[in-house]
Amino acid sequence: MKNRTRFLTRTALLLAVAIAFQIFGKLIPYNNFVVGPVVNAVLLVATAAAGLWSGIAISVIAPLVSAFTNKAPIAPLVLGFSPFIITGNIIIVLAFWIFRKKDKTQGNVSGSVLGVAVGSVLKFGFLYGAITAFTSLVEMKPQQAATLTGLFSWAQLFTAIAGGAIALVVLKLAGKALEYKE
Repeated sequence: MKNRTRFLTRTALLLAVAIAFQIFGKLIPYNNFVVGPVVNAVLLVATAAAGLWSGIAISVIAPLVSAFTNKAPIAPLVLGFSPFIITGNIIIVLAFWIFRKKDKTQGNVSGSVLGVAVGSVLKFGFLYGAITAFTSLVEMKPQQAATLTGLFSWAQLFTAIAGGAIALVVLKLAGKALEYKE
């Protein structure tokens, strides 16, 4: 399969997985602890299996689809916060890609683990700071601010680490079948 075809196919399939979990996950109470790890795993698997631009594309598209299909009372606020979600996703993708690329060992295991760890902490830190600023600058009800803070602070550290763990398992099990060569 040619690189362009592989890129488009893998990116489209992984984006479909992320969107399916975002849409159907809305049926599950506290779905961010299910959907969040899956979306983070998809971002990292896409980066490893189809390249940096695949991870970045899904980082941009998935949060926008989620925001536009969200029917919750805080949906307009989530849409307004979407640029920060996108940036947080790109942060974890970049960290994963950089550390994985620098690791020349078989399977890039140590670079992948380090990329997940550093990327998760950076994504969490960025989103925590962003949601703190967002809730203080944008007019909203205190309950809405509390809900947004709950979704985009410490929960993000858990979902990023859990998603990274899922991605590492998927990549390990897939072996060379998902290996991306630039």
